[in-house]
Amino acid sequence: MTNRRPPAKIWIDVLRRITPILAESHVTDMILFGSQAMSAYMVRALASKDIDLIAPGMTPSILEKTREELKQIAAQTPTYDHLVSEYAGRPYPVSHIYLKHMSGFPFVIEFFENFLGYESKRLNSFLTLKNKWGMELQVLLPEAIIATRLAFRPPERLSPFNASRLNRFIKHVRHIDWRIVNAFIDAFELRAVVTENLVGLRAKGISINGASKIMQGE
Repeated sequence: MTNRRPPAKIWIDVLRRITPILAESHVTDMILFGSQAMSAYMVRALASKDIDLIAPGMTPSILEKTREELKQIAAQTPTYDHLVSEYAGRPYPVSHIYLKHMSGFPFVIEFFENFLGYESKRLNSFLTLKNKWGMELQVLLPEAIIATRLAFRPPERLSPFNASRLNRFIKHVRHIDWRIVNAFIDAFELRAVVTENLVGLRAKGISINGASKIMQGE
């Protein structure tokens, strides 16, 4: 069972449980990120083994409150940690809560305190509000989601699985403003890694819908 991704209903339930806690704790700039942000635009949410959130202002006490709430659906007491890595030399703090869900699936909630080492407010022009799953959520625009997926770093880079998911997302959204995709890539200095990823996929015979517009910077 643990080799499969937990069904979407699990992470949606987790998100519903933790969102009020973050709001009450004044983590009001929370942004839904990763594949969950993709799901906010899709009819059927994607299965996922984690939840990615940009959540400035996370503290140990907020992590503790969140963990307490998640005990209700845990097979064992959740644990958490806080790490500070780097992205291109910029501090990139992230906290994790590790949940063994009562269904048997392992699950991780990731709280990024900034975006790639940049203050999250720099994302403001690339955000929108979505009413989804009974919640009002702040999410990236589809174009920004595309850019972030294309910018996966080594060693994982953009896997064939994630490339397939991204193509399905692009096909589902249908109307993509590629100027916004390119504006996001350049605003966060992601052009080099995106180009490397696209070239690497092409060498494997994998193409991304609209990639020519990215390579040409249109």
